[in-house]
Amino acid sequence: MDEQRQIFGDRLRELRKEKRLRQDDIAVDLNVTRQTISKYERGERQPDYCMLIKIAEYFQVSIDYLFGRTPIRPVSRFDEREYFYSFTPPMVADKPAD
Repeated sequence: MDEQRQIFGDRLRELRKEKRLRQDDIAVDLNVTRQTISKYERGERQPDYCMLIKIAEYFQVSIDYLFGRTPIRPVSRFDEREYFYSFTPPMVADKPAD
């Protein structure tokens, strides 16, 4: 078994379990069979490029994370305004514009 496939399968299983999803849930959302998800997780099959992008977007992680090239998960998508205001002192953020 290819080590890269096994790393991908382990990461996919880990992400699925963290979100408390069943293989059936992911299969329906990604429009594949449960058996396909099962084979990905067991390292018996690897997704094509388009499916890989779908899986990364579904779990909001990078493709590099899925293949074990980085142990760090990127921060999930965020609202830029929320990010900006988290660094702005409250009295400035709440002050009406002149």
